[in-house]
Amino acid sequence: MASPRTDTNKLKVLIVGSGLAGLTAARVLRPHHAVTVYERGDASVATGGQGIVLGSNGAKIMRTLGWDAARVGAVPIRRFGLFDGDNKPTERVADMRLADRYGADMFAQKRSDLRDELLRLATAPSVELGIAGAPAVMVYNNAVVGLDPEEGVVTLSDGSTAAGDVVIVADGIHSRLRSTIAGEGCPQAKKTGLSVYRVAVSLDEANRALGDLAPPPWWEPRNAQVFVHGPEGSRRFATTYPFRNHTGFNFSCILVTQMSSRSTTESWHADGDRDKMLEYFGWDEGLRRILGAAAEVKTWELQDLEPLPTWTRGRAMLIGDAAHAMTPLQGQGANMSIEDAEGFRLLNSEEGTRREDVPALLRRIESVRRPRAESAVARTRDTHARLSITESMESNADFFYSYDGIYAALAEREAAE
Repeated sequence: MASPRTDTNKLKVLIVGSGLAGLTAARVLRPHHAVTVYERGDASVATGGQGIVLGSNGAKIMRTLGWDAARVGAVPIRRFGLFDGDNKPTERVADMRLADRYGADMFAQKRSDLRDELLRLATAPSVELGIAGAPAVMVYNNAVVGLDPEEGVVTLSDGSTAAGDVVIVADGIHSRLRSTIAGEGCPQAKKTGLSVYRVAVSLDEANRALGDLAPPPWWEPRNAQVFVHGPEGSRRFATTYPFRNHTGFNFSCILVTQMSSRSTTESWHADGDRDKMLEYFGWDEGLRRILGAAAEVKTWELQDLEPLPTWTRGRAMLIGDAAHAMTPLQGQGANMSIEDAEGFRLLNSEEGTRREDVPALLRRIESVRRPRAESAVARTRDTHARLSITESMESNADFFYSYDGIYAALAEREAAE
């Protein structure tokens, strides 16, 4: 019979970063271990009100952690539509049947809503969530500026240190700790030559903006993601989908650009030029009016990351964008981060996980996660030159959406050996 878990055989887990990857890891580990999350910003660190899509792979994992689509107003995306620069449909997928094929639909929601829900799942009283253990402790406005990965000791910006059995580095695409784990000279984020303008518009704002203009043929306010390509040869397109129970819409407007001279950090999630956005994406009057109704315009010069030689060193591990940043052209960046975090279930042995076992367990997690994430980055890059999104998403569906978590992946690998 397994021995009951006690405070003496709980691990002390330190998580660097309170984004999607870090908070998901906190929720996975909090029933079994003592978790502290360090965030260099304040509690309102969530970036922007734009949308995010959970694929079937991410949605399946999130459901096991207490995420509920109805609670957060997430909209199931069951149809795709593709339109050319003359607003003529070139492809429609009436029903992708993702739930039947992979066990869950794809869901769209507001990014800040997802982050808020993950924060709740990481920090709400355990009795409220119906789980064991204690809530994760959040430490804001105190950045981790140094790391001893072999000992599991972090140095904080206030000069203090904290020691843990596990250090999970989830500090994003511009990670300050990546080279400490992956080695000096390891790859850093680089620009891809693509940029995206992102806006969120409410249904009421869109309808007011359209006024007496007939809605464009691509305007589908229910359960669909639509791709609208620009004029022939323009190498730009806009995609939109609903969130918050169909009351709001995300628009991502992607184009091929010349590399700017701004640094990768300066060009990441910057305020966008509304006039330029409307110049680039105003080929259709309906699209122009709806985009123009947005209260806020953000722009990114899209970046990704070459494969790292390792994600682990000692008792520290990189996850999320710190390990495998990719562009949104296959909608998998957040989903890969959620998959990474779910991998820490290997630390949740009912008998307790010994401190000395942590490095080997982290390497076992990496042995599943790193090859899969590298393939995800490569598959996403394949779409950059062609900007042919829907075709690639369907051809990659089995690879992305069939993933059922770390234990299933290990079982599948062992069965194949």
